[in-house]
Parts: sequence; C-alpha cells; structure tokens
Amino acid sequence: MPNPSDRDTRNRDRIRDNQRRSRARRKEYLEELEQRLQLAEQRGVQASLELQAAARRVADENRKLRALLRLHGVSDRAIDAHLAAGEDDANAVQRLERLLLPSLPPETRSAQSTDAFKKSSPSPSTSTSLNPEPVNDDDGENNCSMAADLISTMTGANPHEVRTSLGCVPGADCHVDNVKIGTAIERLTEPGILT
Repeated sequence: MPNPSDRDTRNRDRIRDNQRRSRARRKEYLEELEQRLQLAEQRGVQASLELQAAARRVADENRKLRALLRLHGVSDRAIDAHLAAGEDDANAVQRLERLLLPSLPPETRSAQSTDAFKKSSPSPSTSTSLNPEPVNDDDGENNCSMAADLISTMTGANPHEVRTSLGCVPGADCHVDNVKIGTAIERLTEPGILT
C-alpha cells in the first residue's frame, strides 16, 4: 500500500504542474489576444489614413472639376443647383467625366485634362482663350443659345437638336432654367444615347 505522504506529495506535484500549465496557457492566450488587438489597431489606423487620403483626393478633384466647369461658363450657383437636384452619388464622377470630355477632339481633350485637372488654376492664356462669358443670369436661368452650345460641346450632341430640346427660338435672346439644362444633360449622357 502506498504511503499517504507519497500520495499527498504526488497530488501536490500534480496540482502545481496543472497550475503551471494553466498559467502558461493563459499567458499564451493573453499574448495572442494582445497581438490581435495590435493588428486590429494598426489596420484601423491604416484604414483611417486611407480614408483621409481618399477624402482629400475627392475634395481636390471636386475643386478642380468646379474650376473646369467655371472655365466652360457654368456658374457655382448652377453647379450647386444641379447637385441639389439629387443626382445619383454613385455615378456622379463618371457622369461628369462623360459630360466634359467625350465630344472634344483628342488633342483638345488631352490638353484640357492636363491643364484643368493637374493645375489648381488655369494659366492666364488658357483662361482667356477658353473662358466664355458666363451663361448664368442672377435669376437662375441661362442664355438658351449659350447653354445649348455648352451642352452640345460637353455631350457631343447635335447643337440644333439640343437647341430644339431646350425650346430655343432661333434668332431670339431667350433663356432656359437650370433644371431644364440639367435634365437635357442627363438625358444626353445616358448610356446608349450618343452611340
């Protein structure tokens, strides 16, 4: 028969060994959790930095696009009115790109995209040669003929058809409101319209 003190000693040794293994597992588990936490924090910081950089790029691009629209005679007020009309945000950038560049000859397109998108403001020679008189009046309406020319330049549509769709009267100094212009631009830039 085993000695009771030997049995107690073995039990104490077994308990100590179990406690030691338990502490080691707990320590290993805590270290793993700390590593996961650090990794998650690093990913969060990286995601935040990427989000901030993307927001800065979007803000810069918006500023440049507004400058390009002003270069084509579209006022800030007309831009704001069009944005307030509730255009689909997911397609706004693609739609604006289609509006600004499709109908221009390749050499003009590349020159304008280089000048307007890479510089924060156009050079004096560029703004004098490309800056038509603003088409927007104070009452939220635009000169019909100039608006039709701008729309046909931006979309590549037939100028006569654009004037007709806006209700322009040939030879008359008529005006058209911003909503009608926005509707015409949207209609003319829908996929398949100009193909």
